[in-house]
Amino acid sequence: MAEPTAAVHPPKDRGLVELEETIHNGGFWRLVPESVPRVYAKVDRKLLTHVEVCLRRLT
Repeated sequence: MAEPTAAVHPPKDRGLVELEETIHNGGFWRLVPESVPRVYAKVDRKLLTHVEVCLRRLT
């Protein structure tokens, strides 16, 4: 079977990689109460766009 091409799997955005590493290393969780579940959606551009849209609705 052929290897996937770059078009099928574009390179990850470096900012997203750094954010995901921060979350996995506990950099985010120390900022929230213990009562908050430690499960989250995979960080990707679609999720960040969704969060941005929701935050803009609050302003």
